[in-house]
This record gives sequence, structure tokens and C-alpha cells, in this order.
Amino acid sequence: MFRLVVIAGISSWLAGCALVPPNHLGGISTSISPDEYGKRLCQHLDLEDYSACMSEVLEYFERPRPNEEPGDRSTAGPFAVMMGGEVYIGDYRTTLLKARFDVTNGRTDCRGRYDAFTVSNDALFDVYCSDGRSGWADIILDHDGRNGIGRIGLDDGTTGDIVFGYTALGQAKPYPYRP
Repeated sequence: MFRLVVIAGISSWLAGCALVPPNHLGGISTSISPDEYGKRLCQHLDLEDYSACMSEVLEYFERPRPNEEPGDRSTAGPFAVMMGGEVYIGDYRTTLLKARFDVTNGRTDCRGRYDAFTVSNDALFDVYCSDGRSGWADIILDHDGRNGIGRIGLDDGTTGDIVFGYTALGQAKPYPYRP
């Protein structure tokens, strides 16, 4: 009995040291407002530019526009990560049970992978960056299933926000929200 308690105690202690996503978004989808997209897309800007960026995001969502999503990319699209005061842009691709994203800030590349067979039932991605950092990304889809938001956390303590999809970003390149 003592061995079982010791093993359980050590296991709990080790689990507490693991890199676990704080405030896990959970779930599969939710309704995401233009304000939520704007907060994430503009957070890296100073206050003066932040308000102009938020206005631009809100105007973008109010403006009628043709379907910007190419028909052959219904399971792929633009992906942006705002992390450490920098913007990483790239794209995502999905299949029925797997997903991946690749982003770069021009110096560092980061990639995230999700496999429903080996990871979580929620959309938790394993993330690896070219500078040696690793961590997790937690995303949640907007109700349309092709756009969404998320959080990212790396083992050095860096955290950030994610926005993805054609409705939310239009095209990721060039990134539209820079001072």
C-alpha cells in the first residue's frame, strides 16, 4: 500500500511539472465576435496603433465581400500567431483527424501538429520552433469550422494568441495589421 501511495505521489508531482496549457479553451467550436479577432490581431501594437487596428478589423467584418476562400483550399488557410511582441504568419492544413500549421516571423519558424489518434480530443497541438523552443497550441473553431482563435505557450514562458482562417485574416501575407 505504501508503494502505491509513493508512486501516486511521484506521478502527481511529475504531472504538475509538465507543460500543461493554462486556461485550456476546450470544446470544439464557439461563436467568435469580430472584437475577439481584433483583440488578438492588434495586441502587439502600441496603444495609438491598437485603436486604429481595431477600427480596421471591425470595419473589415462589417464590409460586404465576396467569398475570399479559394474552393480548392476548404481545409486550409492563413494562420497568424502574435507572440512575444512579434507576428508569425503562415498557413494551416487539416484532414479529418489531423491538422498542422506552419508559421514564421522571418527568423524563427514554428510548426504545430495535431493527431486525433495520439493527442487529445480537444484541438491541442504539439509545437516545435526552429530555435529549440517547444510547447503547445490550443485552438477553438468559430461555428463555421474554418476560422478561429487560440493560445500558444512555449517552454521558455512565451505565450501568445492565434487567429486563423480566411474570414478572420483575409490573406495572411502581407499581414494587414502592422503600424
